[in-house]
Amino acid sequence: MTTAPAGPLDGAARTRPDGWLATPLTTDRATAEREAHAILDRHHTGEPGPVYCLTARYRTAVFALGTPPRRILKRHADEAAYQGEVLAYELLAGEHVLPDLHRVCDTSRTLLVDYLGQAVTLTSTDAFDELIRAVATIHTASARWHPVVGEAMARWRTGAAVNAPAPQWIRHADDWRRLLQLVSDAHGPDHVPLGHLDLKPEHIRRRDDGRLTLIDAETLRPDITGLADLVTLAFIAGDEPKLAPRWIRHAYLHHVNELGAQWNDHSLVHALTAFASATGLRSLHGTHE
Repeated sequence: MTTAPAGPLDGAARTRPDGWLATPLTTDRATAEREAHAILDRHHTGEPGPVYCLTARYRTAVFALGTPPRRILKRHADEAAYQGEVLAYELLAGEHVLPDLHRVCDTSRTLLVDYLGQAVTLTSTDAFDELIRAVATIHTASARWHPVVGEAMARWRTGAAVNAPAPQWIRHADDWRRLLQLVSDAHGPDHVPLGHLDLKPEHIRRRDDGRLTLIDAETLRPDITGLADLVTLAFIAGDEPKLAPRWIRHAYLHHVNELGAQWNDHSLVHALTAFASATGLRSLHGTHE
C-alpha cells in the first residue's frame, strides 16, 4: 500500500534538523505581544494600536495593529527568511500580488505591511483562475524588471544556471539541467526562475480594490523555478471536480504565455516530470496527466 504524500512537495522538501535555529522566538502570545510593543516603540513609531498577536511561532510572529486592524507587523527569527521576504517585496514591486509594504527594520527583522482581512474562497473556477494568474505574474516578473534589478539578479538567470553545477540538494543533475533548459527555452536565457511560494488557502486575500493578493512571501526563491507552485496549485485544489489538474495546467499555460512566456503543453509536461525526477518529488498531483 502506498502512503499519500504528506504535502504538495513531499519528497522534494528537505526537513531541517531540531535545533537549527539558534535564537527562536517565544511561542507564548502574551510575551510575544510585549516584545512587539518594544519593537514598535523602538523601530516603528507612530503605528496604530493596540497590538494583537495572530501567531507566535519559533520562526515567525505576526501581529495585527489597530482596531479595526490596519497594519501587520511580521517578525522573523531567521535572518535568511527575513532577507528572503524583503527581497520578494523588492522583486515584485509594482506587480500588485503582495500587500503594500510600508517599512522594514533589519535590526529587529520586522516588516510592516497592510492588513488584508478579506479571505478568498477557492472552490470556484473564477477565483482559482485569479490565483493562477497571480502565480503566473510572479513567475514572469523578471521580464518586467528595471535593468538595474535585472543586472543585480544576473547570477540567477537560467541561461547561466543550465551550465552550472546542480545544487547539492538535487538528486539527479541531468534532469535538473533538462528542467532548466526547458524553462530557459520558454522564458528566455535572462529569465530568473522565481518560485516556491507558500501557497495555502489562508494565504490568499483580497485588497479593498478587489485584487487577489498573497500575504506570505518569505519562501520565495530565485532558483527553484515556478514548477513547484504549479504542483502546489493542484494539491490545494484537492478533489474539486471543477479544478482538475489538467484544467489548472491549461489555465496556467494561458496566463503565463499571455504574460510573455512561450510554453506549450508538451514542454510543460516534460518540465514537470523533470522537476519531479530531479528533486525526488513523490507526486505531481496529476499535473502531468
